[in-house]
Amino acid sequence: MPTCGECDAYVTADFVRVFGVNGEVSGCPNCATYRELQNGTGVEHRSDDS
Repeated sequence: MPTCGECDAYVTADFVRVFGVNGEVSGCPNCATYRELQNGTGVEHRSDDS
């Protein structure tokens, strides 16, 4: 079952296909807005020190 790399929430395989890279996502609707996801948040690893 695919999960978000940022918050471990369940994501669908289709979500990973659209917003992920190499089968992984680093953001999902639970921890990012759809605008952020469309701008690439799902593929960028976020850091708490920025």
